[in-house]
Amino acid sequence: MTQRGYLWQRDWTQSVAEAFKEAESRVDMVVILGGEIVWEGATPRLIKSSIRWDVVAQTTKPIALALRIAPYGGPFASDDASARFIAATANSLLADATGHGCKVAEFQLDFDCAQKKLAGYRAWLTTLRSTLHPARLSITALPSWLEEGEFAALLGAVDDYVLQVHSVPAHGSDPQATLCDAPLARRATEKAAQLRRRFSVALPTYRCLGGYDAEGKLLGVAMDGVQPSWPRGTRVLEFGSDATELARLIADWKQNRPAVMQGVVWYRLPMDSDLRNWRWPTLRAVMDGREPTHRLDVGTAGENPVDLELINRGEAEERFTGSVTAHWNGAALTAADSVAGWTLRTTQDSAIFTAETGQALRLLPGERRGIGWLRYDRRAQPELVLDPSPR
Repeated sequence: MTQRGYLWQRDWTQSVAEAFKEAESRVDMVVILGGEIVWEGATPRLIKSSIRWDVVAQTTKPIALALRIAPYGGPFASDDASARFIAATANSLLADATGHGCKVAEFQLDFDCAQKKLAGYRAWLTTLRSTLHPARLSITALPSWLEEGEFAALLGAVDDYVLQVHSVPAHGSDPQATLCDAPLARRATEKAAQLRRRFSVALPTYRCLGGYDAEGKLLGVAMDGVQPSWPRGTRVLEFGSDATELARLIADWKQNRPAVMQGVVWYRLPMDSDLRNWRWPTLRAVMDGREPTHRLDVGTAGENPVDLELINRGEAEERFTGSVTAHWNGAALTAADSVAGWTLRTTQDSAIFTAETGQALRLLPGERRGIGWLRYDRRAQPELVLDPSPR
């Protein structure tokens, strides 16, 4: 089962370049965002990604290029200005890659077309496919499209597709919801298989915020970067990707999946500056089909004063809302303090550091976070007890 990954940043900072280098050895193929077409009225405009082709050219594997198209309600035609612009843009992106010595195995169009306008979308794809050589043409598709009779005809214009089974809930009625419901993903995959066309499944690795109005209607989504200015009264919920559930899904698919299902595509690949996304230890474990390990420790540094810190030695991100207690014998505490976000209570032979209410501490795999410090009248070795239960 192939496992690919999306690198979806338009601005190729050094962090993005390093993420590509890291991913290239860990996944079967990297899907790079070439740019996004936005609309000024009915006129398309390309926002092009600043891809570091010098970095991409060093890979020994083929890549895939993706073109995102912002929401558009029509009209659609196979020979109008919009169709020609999309085709010209796609071929220009492929020419860029080829000119820098990069082999593009697939070109992917990412357009969340309105469910009832798939016939119009097919007109665009017909024009694009007639000019797109030699890369394969793929599209992203939504599970709701499987209900439409036009979807089978749409697939006749492409080589394969990616079934995107993750999304922010359209209604904020369930704050415990995740970005991907595993049973629904299974059912969508089984239904897609009935069409007997090659496809992959896009799975999430990220967290995001959804803003909802008083009626529960989705107003917008916040990822990393600039946060939106929510209207007064907006209810903001955070949704994530359940690594345990997705690991079970991968394990099942490795053993038994539809013959036409080629593999999965992870959205999105880990990057150091991407705060709302898994890190590689988590993604590696899930790709293997096993639950990421959890191991949250507390340690010390220094002799006197003694610094205390939480250490995530596991593969999964941790959220801590409990307390850390330090016990000692044969020494007297002369001074102590906690860092911001923690409270401190001391007795004759112990110190209790408690995470402040509502201040759940997030630790990524491998991350260390200071708690506070203790100073004694002589050297001491405190015994540390980690209590993850909220107090």
